[in-house]
Amino acid sequence: MAETVDVNELGRSVDPKSLSDEQLIETLTVALRDGDPADVDPSIFARLVKSASKQQLATVMSSSVRRAVLDAIFGRMSEFYSSKGAGGNTQIVHWHIKDGSDVDSFTTTMSGGTCRVTEGAEGDYRTALTLPGTEFLKVVTNNANPVTLFMTRKLKVDGDVGFATALQKMFTIPSA
Repeated sequence: MAETVDVNELGRSVDPKSLSDEQLIETLTVALRDGDPADVDPSIFARLVKSASKQQLATVMSSSVRRAVLDAIFGRMSEFYSSKGAGGNTQIVHWHIKDGSDVDSFTTTMSGGTCRVTEGAEGDYRTALTLPGTEFLKVVTNNANPVTLFMTRKLKVDGDVGFATALQKMFTIPSA
């Protein structure tokens, strides 16, 4: 078993690039599966994503910890919802995180000042977003600009593109 590092120390005092892929995966596995994902500081996680190499992020998203990472992010998404710019109607967004044959889908339903997240693609969406796992990690940690990803075709938007660009304002995204 690889030596683990406290995930909250990553980005604070440990450079993720100094860890092997195995150590990084083991650290995230312990933090997200064995511990409580709510104990992982979102700004520390954002620093981890910012300082990890693209290959390390790809390794994470192709490993057994992929699902735990996605569950932790979507599980806390409602905490960061601010409803700014959402309007009064129910807004549904489908998220498709796609890496090769691996596709994980989630639905965010924003209504009445709240955000509810469910697994799978449910309901008629206003917009649907499809992007690779590495880019998803960067977007949700404020380490990538979704407009740039859209322009470079790394982010695909189906439905209301204008609403998709407003999504960033509707969440207080933890930054590195």
